[in-house]
Amino acid sequence: MNNINFDPIELTQALVRCQSVTPADNGALDIVENHLTHLGFLCTRLPFSEINYDDIDNLFSSIGSTGKNLAFAGHTDVVPPGNESSWKYPPFSATIDGDKLYGRGSEDMKSNIACFISATNDFINKHGRDFNGQISFIITGDEEKKAVNGTIKMMEWAKKNNITFNHCIVGEPTSNKQMGDKIKIGRRGSISFFLTVKGVQGHTASSHRAENPAHHLITMLQKIISTPLDSGNEYFLPSSIQIPTFDISNPAVNVIPETARATINIRFNDQHTSESLIKWMQKHIDEIFKPLENASCTFTCDETGESFLTKPGELTTLMSKSISEVTGQNIEPELATDGGTSDARFIKDYCEVAELGIRNQTLHQVDEFVYLSDIEELKKIYFRIIENYFEKN
Repeated sequence: MNNINFDPIELTQALVRCQSVTPADNGALDIVENHLTHLGFLCTRLPFSEINYDDIDNLFSSIGSTGKNLAFAGHTDVVPPGNESSWKYPPFSATIDGDKLYGRGSEDMKSNIACFISATNDFINKHGRDFNGQISFIITGDEEKKAVNGTIKMMEWAKKNNITFNHCIVGEPTSNKQMGDKIKIGRRGSISFFLTVKGVQGHTASSHRAENPAHHLITMLQKIISTPLDSGNEYFLPSSIQIPTFDISNPAVNVIPETARATINIRFNDQHTSESLIKWMQKHIDEIFKPLENASCTFTCDETGESFLTKPGELTTLMSKSISEVTGQNIEPELATDGGTSDARFIKDYCEVAELGIRNQTLHQVDEFVYLSDIEELKKIYFRIIENYFEKN
Protein backbone atom coordinates (compact mmCIF):
# COMPACT_ATOMS: atom_id res chain seq x y z
CA MET A 1 0.00 0.00 0.00
CA ASN A 2 3.00 2.32 -0.34
CA ASN A 3 3.01 5.44 -2.49
CA ILE A 4 -0.73 6.07 -2.22
CA ASN A 5 -1.29 9.52 -3.67
CA PHE A 6 -4.65 10.59 -5.04
CA ASP A 7 -3.45 13.79 -6.68
CA PRO A 8 -4.57 13.22 -10.29
CA ILE A 9 -1.39 14.65 -11.81
CA GLU A 10 0.97 12.61 -9.66
CA LEU A 11 -1.18 9.51 -10.13
CA THR A 12 -1.05 10.02 -13.89
CA GLN A 13 2.73 10.22 -13.67
CA ALA A 14 2.91 7.00 -11.66
CA LEU A 15 0.82 5.18 -14.26
CA VAL A 16 2.74 6.58 -17.24
CA ARG A 17 6.02 5.40 -15.72
CA CYS A 18 4.75 1.82 -16.03
CA GLN A 19 5.84 0.60 -19.44
CA SER A 20 2.58 -1.22 -20.06
CA VAL A 21 2.80 -1.80 -23.80
CA THR A 22 0.26 -4.54 -24.58
CA PRO A 23 0.45 -7.29 -23.28
CA ALA A 24 2.90 -6.14 -20.58
CA ASP A 25 1.54 -4.56 -17.42
CA ASN A 26 4.69 -3.62 -15.53
CA GLY A 27 2.85 -2.57 -12.39
CA ALA A 28 0.09 -0.37 -13.79
CA LEU A 29 -2.76 -2.53 -12.49
CA ASP A 30 -1.02 -2.80 -9.12
CA ILE A 31 -1.12 0.98 -8.79
CA VAL A 32 -4.84 1.08 -9.59
CA GLU A 33 -5.57 -1.83 -7.26
CA ASN A 34 -3.59 -0.37 -4.36
CA HIS A 35 -5.39 2.96 -4.58
CA LEU A 36 -8.85 1.41 -4.81
CA THR A 37 -8.15 -1.07 -2.01
CA HIS A 38 -7.13 1.88 0.14
CA LEU A 39 -10.59 3.37 -0.50
CA GLY A 40 -12.34 0.17 0.55
CA PHE A 41 -12.95 -1.35 -2.87
CA LEU A 42 -13.06 -5.12 -3.26
CA CYS A 43 -10.55 -5.89 -5.98
CA THR A 44 -10.39 -8.99 -8.16
CA ARG A 45 -7.63 -9.68 -10.65
CA LEU A 46 -8.92 -11.39 -13.76
CA PRO A 47 -6.17 -12.95 -15.89
CA PHE A 48 -7.50 -14.41 -19.13
CA SER A 49 -5.88 -16.67 -21.71
CA GLU A 50 -6.78 -17.94 -25.15
CA ILE A 51 -4.81 -19.98 -27.65
CA ASN A 52 -2.91 -17.84 -30.19
CA TYR A 53 -3.42 -14.66 -28.15
CA ASP A 54 -1.41 -12.93 -25.44
CA ASP A 55 -2.21 -13.73 -21.81
CA ILE A 56 -3.68 -10.59 -20.23
CA ASP A 57 -4.20 -9.45 -16.65
CA ASN A 58 -7.25 -7.32 -15.83
CA LEU A 59 -8.77 -5.72 -12.72
CA PHE A 60 -12.36 -5.51 -11.52
CA SER A 61 -13.03 -3.40 -8.42
CA SER A 62 -16.25 -2.43 -6.68
CA ILE A 63 -17.57 -0.74 -3.58
CA GLY A 64 -21.12 -0.87 -2.23
CA SER A 65 -23.63 -3.71 -2.39
CA THR A 66 -26.99 -2.06 -3.03
CA GLY A 67 -28.40 0.73 -5.16
CA LYS A 68 -27.47 1.91 -8.63
CA ASN A 69 -24.14 0.75 -10.01
CA LEU A 70 -22.07 3.33 -11.89
CA ALA A 71 -19.12 1.74 -13.67
CA PHE A 72 -15.97 3.33 -15.01
CA ALA A 73 -14.12 1.44 -17.74
CA GLY A 74 -10.61 2.01 -18.98
CA HIS A 75 -7.37 0.42 -20.13
CA THR A 76 -3.88 0.63 -18.72
CA ASP A 77 -2.16 -0.82 -21.79
CA VAL A 78 -0.59 1.52 -24.32
CA VAL A 79 0.75 1.37 -27.85
CA PRO A 80 4.54 1.19 -28.42
CA PRO A 81 6.35 4.53 -28.27
CA GLY A 82 7.99 4.12 -31.67
CA ASN A 83 11.40 5.69 -32.16
CA GLU A 84 12.26 6.85 -28.66
CA SER A 85 14.98 9.19 -29.94
CA SER A 86 12.26 11.22 -31.63
CA TRP A 87 10.68 12.05 -28.27
CA LYS A 88 11.38 15.31 -26.51
CA TYR A 89 11.58 13.36 -23.24
CA PRO A 90 11.81 9.60 -22.65
CA PRO A 91 8.30 8.25 -23.37
CA PHE A 92 7.88 6.63 -19.96
CA SER A 93 9.47 9.38 -17.88
CA ALA A 94 6.18 11.25 -17.30
CA THR A 95 8.10 14.51 -17.50
CA ILE A 96 6.28 17.75 -16.68
CA ASP A 97 7.44 20.71 -18.74
CA GLY A 98 5.56 23.92 -18.12
CA ASP A 99 1.84 23.22 -18.40
CA LYS A 100 2.20 19.80 -20.03
CA LEU A 101 2.77 16.22 -18.86
CA TYR A 102 4.53 14.13 -21.50
CA GLY A 103 4.49 10.37 -21.90
CA ARG A 104 3.09 7.40 -23.75
CA GLY A 105 -0.41 6.78 -22.45
CA SER A 106 -0.72 10.17 -20.79
CA GLU A 107 -3.71 11.01 -22.98
CA ASP A 108 -4.76 7.49 -23.99
CA MET A 109 -5.82 6.90 -21.30
CA LYS A 110 -3.91 6.90 -18.02
CA SER A 111 -4.79 10.48 -17.08
CA ASN A 112 -8.48 9.60 -17.42
CA ILE A 113 -8.10 6.62 -15.08
CA ALA A 114 -6.17 8.77 -12.60
CA CYS A 115 -8.90 11.43 -12.70
CA PHE A 116 -11.71 8.99 -11.97
CA ILE A 117 -9.78 7.38 -9.11
CA SER A 118 -9.02 10.82 -7.68
CA ALA A 119 -12.64 11.91 -8.08
CA THR A 120 -13.84 8.73 -6.38
CA ASN A 121 -11.46 9.40 -3.49
CA ASP A 122 -12.91 12.89 -3.04
CA PHE A 123 -16.44 11.52 -3.21
CA ILE A 124 -15.85 8.85 -0.57
CA ASN A 125 -13.99 11.27 1.69
CA LYS A 126 -16.96 13.66 1.51
CA HIS A 127 -19.88 11.22 1.60
CA GLY A 128 -18.45 8.07 3.13
CA ARG A 129 -18.40 4.50 1.89
CA ASP A 130 -22.12 3.99 2.60
CA PHE A 131 -23.59 6.24 -0.09
CA ASN A 132 -26.50 3.94 -1.02
CA GLY A 133 -24.98 3.00 -4.32
CA GLN A 134 -22.22 1.11 -6.07
CA ILE A 135 -19.16 2.20 -8.02
CA SER A 136 -17.24 -0.26 -10.16
CA PHE A 137 -13.97 -0.09 -12.08
CA ILE A 138 -13.51 -2.25 -15.18
CA ILE A 139 -9.82 -1.91 -16.04
CA THR A 140 -8.25 -4.00 -18.78
CA GLY A 141 -4.75 -4.51 -20.08
CA ASP A 142 -5.96 -5.55 -23.54
CA GLU A 143 -7.53 -2.68 -25.46
CA GLU A 144 -4.84 -1.52 -27.86
CA LYS A 145 -4.37 -4.82 -29.69
CA LYS A 146 -6.80 -7.69 -30.25
CA ALA A 147 -8.99 -7.04 -27.17
CA VAL A 148 -9.69 -10.77 -26.86
CA ASN A 149 -8.67 -11.28 -23.23
CA GLY A 150 -9.89 -8.00 -21.83
CA THR A 151 -13.17 -6.15 -21.40
CA ILE A 152 -15.27 -8.60 -23.41
CA LYS A 153 -14.36 -11.43 -21.02
CA MET A 154 -14.62 -9.19 -17.97
CA MET A 155 -18.21 -8.37 -18.86
CA GLU A 156 -18.99 -12.07 -19.36
CA TRP A 157 -17.39 -12.79 -15.97
CA ALA A 158 -19.50 -10.09 -14.32
CA LYS A 159 -22.69 -11.53 -15.79
CA LYS A 160 -21.82 -15.03 -14.59
CA ASN A 161 -21.24 -13.61 -11.11
CA ASN A 162 -24.59 -11.76 -11.14
CA ILE A 163 -22.94 -8.35 -11.22
CA THR A 164 -25.06 -5.81 -13.06
CA PHE A 165 -24.36 -2.25 -14.09
CA ASN A 166 -26.84 0.56 -14.60
CA HIS A 167 -24.57 2.94 -16.48
CA CYS A 168 -20.94 3.05 -17.56
CA ILE A 169 -18.52 5.83 -18.43
CA VAL A 170 -15.54 4.90 -20.59
CA GLY A 171 -12.59 7.20 -20.04
CA GLU A 172 -11.38 7.53 -23.61
CA PRO A 173 -10.06 10.96 -24.67
CA THR A 174 -13.14 12.53 -26.25
CA SER A 175 -13.00 16.27 -25.56
CA ASN A 176 -12.19 18.43 -28.56
CA LYS A 177 -11.37 22.13 -28.12
CA GLN A 178 -12.22 22.38 -24.43
CA MET A 179 -12.91 19.94 -21.64
CA GLY A 180 -16.29 18.29 -21.88
CA ASP A 181 -17.33 19.65 -25.27
CA LYS A 182 -17.77 16.17 -26.77
CA ILE A 183 -19.28 12.94 -25.46
CA LYS A 184 -19.12 9.74 -27.48
CA ILE A 185 -22.43 7.87 -27.54
CA GLY A 186 -21.46 5.25 -30.08
CA ARG A 187 -18.84 4.19 -32.55
CA ARG A 188 -18.69 3.13 -36.14
CA GLY A 189 -17.97 -0.51 -36.78
CA SER A 190 -14.83 -1.75 -38.49
CA ILE A 191 -14.24 -4.58 -40.93
CA SER A 192 -11.21 -5.37 -43.07
CA PHE A 193 -11.26 -7.43 -46.25
CA PHE A 194 -8.14 -9.21 -47.49
CA LEU A 195 -8.52 -9.82 -51.22
CA THR A 196 -6.50 -12.19 -53.39
CA VAL A 197 -7.01 -12.19 -57.15
CA LYS A 198 -5.51 -15.05 -59.16
CA GLY A 199 -4.90 -14.75 -62.89
CA VAL A 200 -2.53 -16.30 -65.40
CA GLN A 201 1.14 -15.35 -65.40
CA GLY A 202 2.75 -14.52 -68.70
CA HIS A 203 5.03 -12.27 -70.74
CA THR A 204 3.92 -8.68 -71.09
CA ALA A 205 4.54 -8.98 -74.84
CA SER A 206 2.15 -11.93 -75.02
CA SER A 207 -0.72 -10.62 -72.93
CA HIS A 208 -3.22 -12.62 -75.01
CA ARG A 209 -1.80 -15.76 -73.39
CA ALA A 210 -2.09 -14.36 -69.85
CA GLU A 211 -4.70 -12.84 -67.56
CA ASN A 212 -3.52 -9.87 -65.50
CA PRO A 213 -5.10 -10.06 -62.01
CA ALA A 214 -4.04 -6.50 -61.20
CA HIS A 215 -6.25 -5.10 -63.96
CA HIS A 216 -9.34 -6.85 -62.66
CA LEU A 217 -8.58 -5.94 -59.04
CA ILE A 218 -8.10 -2.29 -59.99
CA THR A 219 -11.39 -2.31 -61.87
CA MET A 220 -13.24 -3.68 -58.90
CA LEU A 221 -11.59 -1.35 -56.38
CA GLN A 222 -12.36 1.67 -58.55
CA LYS A 223 -16.00 0.65 -58.67
CA ILE A 224 -16.07 0.15 -54.90
CA ILE A 225 -14.59 3.53 -53.98
CA SER A 226 -16.50 5.51 -56.60
CA THR A 227 -19.86 4.87 -54.95
CA PRO A 228 -20.26 5.97 -51.30
CA LEU A 229 -21.90 3.44 -49.03
CA ASP A 230 -24.16 6.11 -47.51
CA SER A 231 -24.32 9.79 -46.61
CA GLY A 232 -24.41 9.37 -42.81
CA ASN A 233 -27.25 10.29 -40.48
CA GLU A 234 -28.06 12.31 -37.39
CA TYR A 235 -25.41 10.73 -35.17
CA PHE A 236 -23.00 9.10 -37.62
CA LEU A 237 -20.57 10.30 -40.24
CA PRO A 238 -20.77 8.65 -43.65
CA SER A 239 -19.23 5.20 -43.77
CA SER A 240 -15.62 5.30 -44.95
CA ILE A 241 -14.03 2.91 -47.46
CA GLN A 242 -10.24 2.97 -47.52
CA ILE A 243 -7.66 0.88 -49.39
CA PRO A 244 -4.61 0.62 -47.09
CA THR A 245 -2.59 -1.84 -49.22
CA PHE A 246 -2.22 -2.95 -52.83
CA ASP A 247 0.42 -5.58 -53.47
CA ILE A 248 1.58 -7.42 -56.56
CA SER A 249 5.06 -8.45 -55.35
CA ASN A 250 6.38 -8.62 -58.88
CA PRO A 251 10.00 -7.46 -59.42
CA ALA A 252 10.03 -8.01 -63.18
CA VAL A 253 8.69 -5.34 -65.53
CA ASN A 254 8.16 -7.79 -68.39
CA VAL A 255 6.11 -10.34 -66.44
CA ILE A 256 2.36 -10.29 -65.98
CA PRO A 257 1.86 -11.43 -62.37
CA GLU A 258 -0.18 -14.43 -61.31
CA THR A 259 -1.65 -12.83 -58.18
CA ALA A 260 -2.59 -9.39 -56.90
CA ARG A 261 -3.69 -8.56 -53.38
CA ALA A 262 -5.35 -5.64 -51.64
CA THR A 263 -6.94 -4.82 -48.31
CA ILE A 264 -10.05 -2.75 -47.77
CA ASN A 265 -10.96 -1.26 -44.40
CA ILE A 266 -14.49 0.02 -43.87
CA ARG A 267 -15.57 2.12 -40.91
CA PHE A 268 -19.32 1.75 -41.09
CA ASN A 269 -22.26 3.40 -39.37
CA ASP A 270 -25.44 1.81 -38.08
CA GLN A 271 -26.91 1.50 -41.57
CA HIS A 272 -24.71 -1.56 -42.07
CA THR A 273 -23.46 -4.67 -40.30
CA SER A 274 -20.43 -6.87 -40.86
CA GLU A 275 -22.78 -9.49 -42.31
CA SER A 276 -24.36 -7.06 -44.77
CA LEU A 277 -20.95 -5.78 -45.88
CA ILE A 278 -19.64 -9.30 -46.47
CA LYS A 279 -22.59 -9.83 -48.81
CA TRP A 280 -21.88 -6.42 -50.40
CA MET A 281 -18.28 -7.45 -51.04
CA GLN A 282 -19.29 -10.79 -52.54
CA LYS A 283 -21.70 -8.99 -54.87
CA HIS A 284 -18.89 -6.78 -56.20
CA ILE A 285 -16.66 -9.81 -56.72
CA ASP A 286 -19.36 -11.71 -58.55
CA GLU A 287 -20.07 -8.79 -60.88
CA ILE A 288 -16.43 -8.54 -61.95
CA PHE A 289 -15.19 -12.10 -61.83
CA LYS A 290 -18.11 -14.40 -62.63
CA PRO A 291 -17.92 -13.58 -66.38
CA LEU A 292 -14.16 -14.32 -66.43
CA GLU A 293 -12.73 -17.77 -67.21
CA ASN A 294 -9.12 -17.24 -66.17
CA ALA A 295 -9.33 -14.97 -63.11
CA SER A 296 -10.87 -15.42 -59.69
CA CYS A 297 -11.07 -13.51 -56.42
CA THR A 298 -11.21 -14.83 -52.88
CA PHE A 299 -11.20 -12.98 -49.59
CA THR A 300 -11.00 -13.31 -45.84
CA CYS A 301 -12.16 -10.71 -43.38
CA ASP A 302 -11.48 -9.42 -39.89
CA GLU A 303 -14.50 -8.01 -38.06
CA THR A 304 -13.19 -5.72 -35.32
CA GLY A 305 -16.57 -4.54 -34.09
CA GLU A 306 -20.11 -3.62 -35.05
CA SER A 307 -21.39 -0.07 -35.05
CA PHE A 308 -23.52 0.89 -32.07
CA LEU A 309 -25.41 3.85 -30.68
CA THR A 310 -26.54 4.63 -27.16
CA LYS A 311 -29.30 7.12 -27.76
CA PRO A 312 -29.23 10.24 -25.57
CA GLY A 313 -30.87 9.54 -22.24
CA GLU A 314 -30.40 9.67 -18.49
CA LEU A 315 -26.63 9.26 -18.53
CA THR A 316 -25.82 11.82 -21.23
CA THR A 317 -28.20 14.34 -19.68
CA LEU A 318 -26.53 13.96 -16.29
CA MET A 319 -23.05 14.18 -17.84
CA SER A 320 -23.94 17.33 -19.76
CA LYS A 321 -25.37 18.97 -16.64
CA SER A 322 -22.25 18.09 -14.64
CA ILE A 323 -19.93 19.49 -17.31
CA SER A 324 -21.79 22.83 -17.32
CA GLU A 325 -21.72 23.02 -13.52
CA VAL A 326 -17.94 22.53 -13.41
CA THR A 327 -16.92 24.67 -16.35
CA GLY A 328 -19.29 27.50 -15.48
CA GLN A 329 -20.31 27.64 -19.11
CA ASN A 330 -23.52 26.59 -20.73
CA ILE A 331 -21.78 23.87 -22.74
CA GLU A 332 -24.01 21.59 -24.74
CA PRO A 333 -21.59 18.74 -25.49
CA GLU A 334 -21.56 17.34 -28.99
CA LEU A 335 -22.92 13.81 -28.93
CA ALA A 336 -20.66 12.07 -31.40
CA THR A 337 -19.68 8.67 -32.77
CA ASP A 338 -16.47 9.50 -34.65
CA GLY A 339 -13.05 7.98 -34.13
CA GLY A 340 -11.93 4.37 -34.02
CA THR A 341 -13.31 1.53 -31.98
CA SER A 342 -13.31 1.40 -28.18
CA ASP A 343 -14.23 -1.10 -25.48
CA ALA A 344 -17.62 0.59 -25.23
CA ARG A 345 -18.61 -1.80 -28.01
CA PHE A 346 -18.42 -4.65 -25.51
CA ILE A 347 -20.17 -2.80 -22.68
CA LYS A 348 -23.19 -1.54 -24.64
CA ASP A 349 -24.76 -5.02 -24.49
CA TYR A 350 -24.91 -4.79 -20.68
CA CYS A 351 -25.87 -1.20 -19.85
CA GLU A 352 -26.13 2.36 -21.15
CA VAL A 353 -22.61 3.56 -21.91
CA ALA A 354 -20.98 6.84 -22.93
CA GLU A 355 -17.40 8.02 -23.29
CA LEU A 356 -15.92 11.14 -21.74
CA GLY A 357 -12.31 12.06 -21.17
CA ILE A 358 -9.36 14.36 -21.74
CA ARG A 359 -8.88 16.35 -24.94
CA ASN A 360 -8.08 14.24 -27.99
CA GLN A 361 -4.87 15.78 -29.33
CA THR A 362 -1.81 13.54 -29.39
CA LEU A 363 -2.80 9.94 -28.65
CA HIS A 364 -0.46 7.40 -30.30
CA GLN A 365 1.83 10.23 -31.44
CA VAL A 366 5.44 11.00 -30.59
CA ASP A 367 5.48 13.45 -27.64
CA GLU A 368 2.00 12.44 -26.49
CA PHE A 369 1.00 14.86 -23.72
CA VAL A 370 -1.83 16.24 -21.61
CA TYR A 371 -2.31 19.70 -20.16
CA LEU A 372 -2.10 19.81 -16.37
CA SER A 373 -5.12 22.10 -16.23
CA ASP A 374 -7.15 19.57 -18.24
CA ILE A 375 -6.33 16.84 -15.74
CA GLU A 376 -7.53 19.02 -12.88
CA GLU A 377 -10.72 19.97 -14.70
CA LEU A 378 -11.55 16.42 -15.77
CA LYS A 379 -11.17 15.25 -12.17
CA LYS A 380 -13.71 17.91 -11.13
CA ILE A 381 -16.12 16.88 -13.90
CA TYR A 382 -15.92 13.22 -12.90
CA PHE A 383 -16.48 14.17 -9.25
CA ARG A 384 -19.58 16.18 -10.11
CA ILE A 385 -20.89 13.33 -12.26
CA ILE A 386 -20.54 10.92 -9.35
CA GLU A 387 -22.23 13.34 -6.95
CA ASN A 388 -25.10 14.01 -9.33
CA TYR A 389 -25.48 10.34 -10.15
CA PHE A 390 -25.95 9.36 -6.50
CA GLU A 391 -27.88 12.57 -5.73
CA LYS A 392 -25.36 13.78 -3.17
CA ASN A 393 -25.11 17.36 -4.34
